[in-house]
Amino acid sequence: TGLDLIEMQVSQTKNARSARALKKKQPQVIENPKQAMFIRGHKTSQLVTDVLSDLYDLKKPNGLKYNNRKKNTNHGPFEDISSVEFLSSKSDSSLFAYASHSKKRPHNITLGRLFDYHLLDMVELGVSAFKPMSDFKPEHLPMLGSKPCFSFIGPQFQTDIKYATIANLIVDFFRGRIVDNINLKGIDHVICLTLGPGETILFRHYYIHMRKSGTRVPRVELEEIGPSLDLVLRRTQFGAEALRTLALKVPKELNPKKQKNISTNTFHDVVGEVHVHRQKLGEIHEKVRKPKALRKRNLSEVSQEGSQSQDGKGETKKLKTQ
Repeated sequence: TGLDLIEMQVSQTKNARSARALKKKQPQVIENPKQAMFIRGHKTSQLVTDVLSDLYDLKKPNGLKYNNRKKNTNHGPFEDISSVEFLSSKSDSSLFAYASHSKKRPHNITLGRLFDYHLLDMVELGVSAFKPMSDFKPEHLPMLGSKPCFSFIGPQFQTDIKYATIANLIVDFFRGRIVDNINLKGIDHVICLTLGPGETILFRHYYIHMRKSGTRVPRVELEEIGPSLDLVLRRTQFGAEALRTLALKVPKELNPKKQKNISTNTFHDVVGEVHVHRQKLGEIHEKVRKPKALRKRNLSEVSQEGSQSQDGKGETKKLKTQ
């Protein structure tokens, strides 16, 4: 596989600088943000070129452009994926957007992702309408590298495997670095996909304004900032199921160690169990020191104590008389 080839190259490198560069391509426990390639095909239209440029601006700073590479892009990814896999291994990128244009498939955009420099899945979308970011004049623009919200409107995004793959691919493309916590003010834009009439996918991009509401919760307003795309699904291709299973594998270091007698409920609250040995209730009272009045005594002990008390009284009386 590609990973085995990298390990072999690391062992055969002649200097430390080459070895460090190859080690960066090796699988990590916590991976870096996914890098995307924006490839301009052998023949493109001005519309699809502008779409590719706007998508590149959304992906910044984790994007690479490949323009007019005719020797590597004579065929589209559905006809020959080898050129895309070559560029992926060269740039250590796992996402790609490929722009092309033909009489049969005008204004074509192909989105896909790779694992171990092999195709995992890709979808081909036709652009039926487009409004670039330059046509919008918003008050503010999102910060570079900020994380967006995602909104998917339509039941097909959950029931149909094709549209569910598109939604998952869009999230993978623009989600950026995976974090555990995020500041509310750091969420400043939202990407919305809506399933319109004729199964057209409406791609919209909004800026989030947080206005004063007089309460602790701000009033949220959305302002469209572009790009605005109307997309039509054309073709899909999925990789081998074994490769998908391997891509979803979680490293052992990230799996939380199971602790004895500790679990979580449906509300993610930590619940603990305490195991107590069997208690001998019939013998507990023998180990507890009780007051003298509550102790159990035999008749012989009672009579002996009574006689001692009488002798003590008599001695005291004699002492008094003397």
